[in-house]
Amino acid sequence: MTDAALTLSALYIYPIKSAGGYVVTQTQIEPRGPRWDRRFALIGPGGRPVTQRDVPGMRLIRVQPQEGGWEVEAPGHPSLFLPERPASLSTERRHVQVWGDATEGCAVGPEFDAWFSAVLGRPVQLMQMPEDTERWQTGKPHRSRLSYVDGNPFHLITEASVAHLSAASGRALTAAEFRPNLVLSGVFPPYAEDFWRRIRVGEVEFDVVESCGRCAVINVTAQGEAGAEPLRTLARTRRQPHGLPFGQHLVQAALPNERRGTLRVGDRVEVLGRADAPNPVYP
Repeated sequence: MTDAALTLSALYIYPIKSAGGYVVTQTQIEPRGPRWDRRFALIGPGGRPVTQRDVPGMRLIRVQPQEGGWEVEAPGHPSLFLPERPASLSTERRHVQVWGDATEGCAVGPEFDAWFSAVLGRPVQLMQMPEDTERWQTGKPHRSRLSYVDGNPFHLITEASVAHLSAASGRALTAAEFRPNLVLSGVFPPYAEDFWRRIRVGEVEFDVVESCGRCAVINVTAQGEAGAEPLRTLARTRRQPHGLPFGQHLVQAALPNERRGTLRVGDRVEVLGRADAPNPVYP
């Protein structure tokens, strides 16, 4: 393997947690991670985000960028325009709980709640995270400000590992199944990324924080239905004490408030640090 063989082949952004994402050719980095990534979430009555773990049909919600916001679509429903900064956004803050982290959000507006509630068949409220919200990564050896992501600001996978798991599971998988931000291509063995500790993508350096412990979301099919693969194959072939790893979580190697930069498809990727043992999956 040579570092020169590694390339950033795709970038994904997911404005609404667990809804559809879209491909971009470049993205700006902010202290929370990629611009607009998981800045909105659909919150249930208990204050917890609703995800594809709860409603596999969320995969059918499509989100595409438009001038000043996003066009949101779902089968059988009229499309909805979601502005980046909705005029109806409430100034009142509501408690939001993301995997044990207490954070907050502001209601986007009743018309958005009604649309998403009709699509999901359950009451939800669309929330946007205020810019000044202080949600910080906990329980891990890196400190990072977070959006509504589960626990890390960047998620990376490789095409080689996707191809290997696709063959092993018998399910034709694409990178989109794993909801990454960064996808890498190149001539290197599958799961080589398990051992990376620091990488450079273009001019931006990242620390590799942990392997991504997968859940049932990767079993959701393109039709919005829950299946058994590829999680079953990961359980058979890749199990660690605290989870089933696939892909890596990253934090920019800079002080928390100095995390800025640009990622571009086609950027060269260099592995700056490796280890003999694979990255852990934190409980």
